[in-house]
Amino acid sequence: MRDYLRQRAIRNLLLATSIGLCGFALLSDQASAGPSSPSMSSDIDMCERAEDCFQAAALPKERLGKALNKEQVLLLKLDRLQRLMERFPGTLWAKRAGLLSGVLLLERNPAGAIQLLRTAQRDFAVLDDYIRLWTGEALLNLGDAKQAADMFESIPQVVPDSYLLTKAAYRAGEAWYQASSCPEAMAWFAKAVELNDKEPKTPQAFLRRGACQLRDNNIPEGRETLMKLWVRFAYSAEAKEAEALLASNLGGEPWVVQSSERLARAEAYLGQSFHAEAIEELRKFLAADPQSPRRGEAKLKLGIAQVRLKQYDQARETFRALVKDGGTESHEAAVWLARVYLRQGEGDKLLDLADTLTTSSLSAEQKGQITIFAGMWLEDQSRFDDAIIRYRQVAKVGEPASQRAEARWRVGWVYYRVARYREAGDELRQLADQHDSDFEPQALYWMGRAAELIQQPHARDVYVQLCQRYVYTYYCQLARERIDIPLSAPPASEPISPTVPVNGGTHANGEATRSVPIRAEIEQQSAYRRAIELNTLGLDSDAARELAGLTDRYNRDPDALMALATMLNEVGAYHHALRLARARFRDKLERTGGIVDPSLWKVAYPTGLLPTIKGQGVSGVDPYLVAAIIREESQYDWQAVSRVGAIGLMQVMPGTANNVAQRLGLPAVGRDDLFDQETNIRIGVHYVEQLLEQFSGNVAFTIASYNAGPMAVGSWIALHRGRSQDEFIELIPYQETRQYVKRVLRSYREYIRLDKAS
Repeated sequence: MRDYLRQRAIRNLLLATSIGLCGFALLSDQASAGPSSPSMSSDIDMCERAEDCFQAAALPKERLGKALNKEQVLLLKLDRLQRLMERFPGTLWAKRAGLLSGVLLLERNPAGAIQLLRTAQRDFAVLDDYIRLWTGEALLNLGDAKQAADMFESIPQVVPDSYLLTKAAYRAGEAWYQASSCPEAMAWFAKAVELNDKEPKTPQAFLRRGACQLRDNNIPEGRETLMKLWVRFAYSAEAKEAEALLASNLGGEPWVVQSSERLARAEAYLGQSFHAEAIEELRKFLAADPQSPRRGEAKLKLGIAQVRLKQYDQARETFRALVKDGGTESHEAAVWLARVYLRQGEGDKLLDLADTLTTSSLSAEQKGQITIFAGMWLEDQSRFDDAIIRYRQVAKVGEPASQRAEARWRVGWVYYRVARYREAGDELRQLADQHDSDFEPQALYWMGRAAELIQQPHARDVYVQLCQRYVYTYYCQLARERIDIPLSAPPASEPISPTVPVNGGTHANGEATRSVPIRAEIEQQSAYRRAIELNTLGLDSDAARELAGLTDRYNRDPDALMALATMLNEVGAYHHALRLARARFRDKLERTGGIVDPSLWKVAYPTGLLPTIKGQGVSGVDPYLVAAIIREESQYDWQAVSRVGAIGLMQVMPGTANNVAQRLGLPAVGRDDLFDQETNIRIGVHYVEQLLEQFSGNVAFTIASYNAGPMAVGSWIALHRGRSQDEFIELIPYQETRQYVKRVLRSYREYIRLDKAS
């Protein structure tokens, strides 16, 4: 009876909010205006089990398309949660619906959220720290800052092992600041920064500390704090506020920026891939301090940032001046200058630079890299014999051994290109015999291709040898397309739950055994139990935080890490799971094969985002191709930012995103929007569709274009017309794009293989 009354009170509360059924009716009327509008409540009305109804409410399939915006999806969730509580009062799922409703109402109806959260606190003790955090946020939104501060401060006292301690410290500081209590705010902000100075709220903490110091008339300390913010977090919105305060001549003293601060600020921009802003700061530094001993370092950073923005003319002049100046950075600048010459097709200048190497003080590795660039340009000009001479120089004296192996590979590849297949086979055999794991697979494959073309009988043996040694590589995949090589099943492995003595014991190596199976041991951890409940609520990022925190605990235990990777994947922490699997088991999963737990294949090739991918309604794009792109672009990390500024799961450039959005008739997409998982996938999937259409469905051309752009790929197609696809990929001039295409194709084929095997 008590549960029934509580659930009834919750339902009444939701009905009383501004987003109850009346508000939702308006949404339904608006949404039904078009013939293809989704049915807003059909799923919740048709489901029979409370669990299924909760899934339909927490993760409505309508969120995956573009029919509803974020506000409408929120209204849909709340309406369905309310209906669930009406249909299944008193059940655990109704209680979860009340808790999730409270989380969703934090900003729109904080008073209602507090009632829902306090009710849930009795039912979900495992989430006590989260419920306290959410309640504190609701209190802040109500303007009750002191109570909010008390709530945030209670988290470390009640749940001392919580992974929210850092976040709670930042929020406690903010609550005390809003309560105009600077001493407490300063203390909590200092503690928060000490715990983790890379949290998203760190810039705000610095801004608040500076404001408190100014409020207390501690002008020098306040100025110093604001300067740290302006320098270390240059890319943040808070840095702009700090700049306005500093420019107001605090305490009557003019604001003078030191040159070292300019350089540090530029480095902060570079760390977040804000290259244009970094260039501006680097130029100011160079203009302000002509005698700085760090000028060479700044010029090198400037040139590299210009390359990232494809400002090759400016980069060339920057590197050329740096080489002329001499100094330590001039050596690295020479390599970058050679790279720019190659990219811009200035072969004569590249050869002149390479010809000065005998008298230069560059390292053997730097000399070797420039010589390889020279050989690549000669190869592009069809001066194959001259290219071979350059490559052989590096194959003889290059450093380290990997550079010598690369040079030998290039000799063999040139021989193949010009149809000197016997010589190609001889060179590649010598390279394969060195067993350099980076080059042996491709050496064996192209050895086999050369042998095929001159009808040598050992071609099949070479392909078989390749797949025996490197079964899961891109090159073995190619070999299996040429001849019938059965994919041998991986060695059998028992699922992770080893049998150990009931009272513990020791292994032969002296390490202690467990008294319970690995997975059961992990399941006993409070972090795991929190993760499962958060995942059930659809709060995947919070669940991922909990399980990721267990990685350090089991860092030295391979069996536990294997189990943990599987468990991370099960709760939707795909990035953490994949990163863990690759760090510990990459060779077995992607190259040589070996004994791994069968469940690790699901970790290595996540499928949890396939519903989101399929939900975009793009019929011409294989969802596994998109999954492979996500896997290689970001390792399923929605927060990923590349060195050139690409964002999120599919590493979309902001400019490209806006072009795609405009073509689809969607609102403009900002940089921050691309960190949203569904927005990123929506834009990325439609861009893949666009490229597939442009290249008549050719997957390899599409993947190359996704990385290098369609104009570059179009020029390569024209240049190498008539080449087979495997040859075309090997001839892609940009190393980054060439390797990228191989990686994505390999992952794409593995997704297909695993789907067929399941």
